Amino acid sequence: MKFGTKYFVITVIVICLIIPIFFGIYINFLLVSQLSSGIVLFLLIGFALLLGLGKVMEILMYSEKSKELMKQHDVVEALLDGNDLLVLLVFFPLTMIMEEFIFRYYLIGFLINQLKIDILPVILISSVVFSLYHIHIWFKFKNFKILVAYLISSFFLGIYNGYILLSLGIFACIIAHSFLVFLLYYSLYKKLS
Repeated sequence: MKFGTKYFVITVIVICLIIPIFFGIYINFLLVSQLSSGIVLFLLIGFALLLGLGKVMEILMYSEKSKELMKQHDVVEALLDGNDLLVLLVFFPLTMIMEEFIFRYYLIGFLINQLKIDILPVILISSVVFSLYHIHIWFKFKNFKILVAYLISSFFLGIYNGYILLSLGIFACIIAHSFLVFLLYYSLYKKLS
């Protein structure tokens, strides 16, 4: 794989997103702020529901044509090729870090700290914006079923990770996002190989 413009831009964005943390921006979202059995139960149930949603969407939304198109996705393609570890070990995690910092850390931080909006609307706003961000999928695949699958799953992932941010911090968001998305891509890869 060539180190293309897309990956260079992602790397630069991640570096720029991390710098403000050293100046104390929204540091209350860095670490665990609350942990209880209720939170752990929510996380486990939410994780299972998101995996289940991924499976349902895979069955209902991905036709054979859609599955063929998904072979062009960077992560699925890297898994199919088996020799593109840079995408899997560097750029996939960087993309997850970038998305979590933009749509959870900074957006939720801004809405709560500067605009003083209540938590529930903030999580919904962040989830809608995160979902709409995935409209870029249309330009790559030009497939309505793939677009709908991304919009729906990213909305629910946004709700899940919004709650994680407020209770367990940004690092837990990044881990949950990376793990869930990788499992879904891996499942799709297994069906395609």
